[in-house]
Amino acid sequence: MTQLLVIADDMAMTHGTTLGILDSIDRGIVRNTGIFANCDDAELAGSELKSRDQIDVGIDLNFVTGRPLLGASEVPSLVESDGAFRPSRRIRAEGTVRRQAGPFVEFDVEPFDYDETLAEARAQLARFREIMGRNPVYLHHHSLITPGIDAVFYTLAREMRLPVIDDLYRGGHVPKLPNPWYLEDRFDVQAQADADPKASTREIVEAAAADPVSLLFLHPGYVDAEVIRISTYSVIRAQDLDFATHPSVADALTGAEVELTTFTRGTSHGRPIFELATAVTQDAANASRGGG
Repeated sequence: MTQLLVIADDMAMTHGTTLGILDSIDRGIVRNTGIFANCDDAELAGSELKSRDQIDVGIDLNFVTGRPLLGASEVPSLVESDGAFRPSRRIRAEGTVRRQAGPFVEFDVEPFDYDETLAEARAQLARFREIMGRNPVYLHHHSLITPGIDAVFYTLAREMRLPVIDDLYRGGHVPKLPNPWYLEDRFDVQAQADADPKASTREIVEAAAADPVSLLFLHPGYVDAEVIRISTYSVIRAQDLDFATHPSVADALTGAEVELTTFTRGTSHGRPIFELATAVTQDAANASRGGG
């Protein structure tokens, strides 16, 4: 039997997102999720997740959505005049991109100050520990990933001996399954409304069955006014929620003998996935440091 890590991103981004991810856990296929510790719904999200011990909870370290936990005067390069984070779409629009591969972007001028970003990341981790009473299972990027953000993540990963889950698919160790309904360009609200994730069920299941373990990232949630205001991913969250909770998707995975799992419970070639992921991140962190 093969194994699939279904990960719901953006827990606590908004109240609708929190409720949608909880439904995707209780009625669907999600077994891993990451909390936005800087958002108002984080405490509710943590309280609900602590009662679901079958779920692995990581942290989505976030420097582009909502407001920082630190004051604007402590992280001036990360915020706009109103004290909110600079959104990723503005950073992309104002910077000159040197190289890009999906969310991984290298600009001519690094947009994230290392010291300020690390300070905010530490504040978000402290908030996570306050809410959950423990460390996160994993670290995960959000929206925009640059060499400067990677440097912050690898500092924390070395200190905490935690995996950065993006390293699993970046290094080719665990494949990331496609989300064919996510459009790279012109993913406007109408395109999101027209998307049909369930139409890709067969493609997703066949890809999952082809490898010992694979990753599927989703963004399930109910669409509230706040998510429309702060995220370019809005209506698509309802579509992802429908996919994650629809019985036909779970049935298809079961029929293909694909088992839903978590980082701490799953294995790859007899090795715990958490152990593999941590080792991969430590190697990446050491290589990054070694490369200057």
